[in-house]
Amino acid sequence: MADLTDVDTYMKNLRNQAATLTETALSLISVFAEEANRLNRQDEASRLKALYSSIRQQLHQVRRSEDAAEYGHVQADMISSLGVLALGGIVKRVSKNKRLSSFADYLLESPNNKQRPFGNVLVCIGPEGLPDDVRVVPISRLARESNQEEPEVINELREHGYLLLSEKAFSLLIEKLVDDVQEGRLRLPISLEKLPEVRKLNFVRLEPENLS
Repeated sequence: MADLTDVDTYMKNLRNQAATLTETALSLISVFAEEANRLNRQDEASRLKALYSSIRQQLHQVRRSEDAAEYGHVQADMISSLGVLALGGIVKRVSKNKRLSSFADYLLESPNNKQRPFGNVLVCIGPEGLPDDVRVVPISRLARESNQEEPEVINELREHGYLLLSEKAFSLLIEKLVDDVQEGRLRLPISLEKLPEVRKLNFVRLEPENLS
């Protein structure tokens, strides 16, 4: 009988130990899962920060390209203008024909009235969102190449579902998203549908008067 009591006590101890071990294991699983989730959030936040760094570098490169293009255009325009002025002056001096003289007056008054846009560069977020559908868009260059006004280029991009932001606006957006990801309120990827705060904060206004 004593042996049976000892066995019963032994089994109870085993069950208690098993229950304790099970509780500890479940607790560790929860801790490991929480730590894995925290590391995953940190990794996603780092991806957003890396994206911002890459976009900043691209903005710098595109702006340098725009500066070079504008400088080249100004120099070419100056040479062209000087040539037109010289031609107009020569025609004016030697011509006795009224029609030619009027043409010379036009050249002298307005040697080149074609204005070309330069330097407007924006960050473009496509429908798939962040971090994979983000790029730098040289609005001015697209306008020059397509012979359009900058607002027309912007409107076309917006009609195709793209969101356009200035560098400052993009910086504020990334800062907000990094906080949200680290706190577990958002997960990557982040589509445009998950960015209502963009509209609320009104990061960038795209009216023509604000495009310069």
